[in-house]
Amino acid sequence: MTLRRTALAGLAASAALTASGAEAHHAFNMYDNAKYVPLEATVVSFTWQNPHAMLQVVAAMPDGTTEAWTVECSAPNIIGRRGWSAKSLKAGDKVPLVLHPMKNGAKYGLMVKVTTPSGQVLNDKM
Repeated sequence: MTLRRTALAGLAASAALTASGAEAHHAFNMYDNAKYVPLEATVVSFTWQNPHAMLQVVAAMPDGTTEAWTVECSAPNIIGRRGWSAKSLKAGDKVPLVLHPMKNGAKYGLMVKVTTPSGQVLNDKM
């Protein structure tokens, strides 16, 4: 009976750890998903790695100033199925993009879509 309880306790602990790891991430409530911010931007860097691909850009603002933005994309395995690759964007590319901004006003957003210099539209959160 003790061996059976030990085995069941081990299985329960494994299940709890696995579930909590999967559930602990991917809260997007810090973004204002009702807002869509379009930017005309120049790519500074594009990082293709887990847990999220990341894009650093400098955006040209209507008043002539520039703003540095960080844009979070989905995981490479997700956006890869949507046509993205590690070579989709590179430093120096001038791209229009749309993002959901942070609710707190930080220059950080969640990628909606970007159009590559070749004209390919890459969707993420559409």
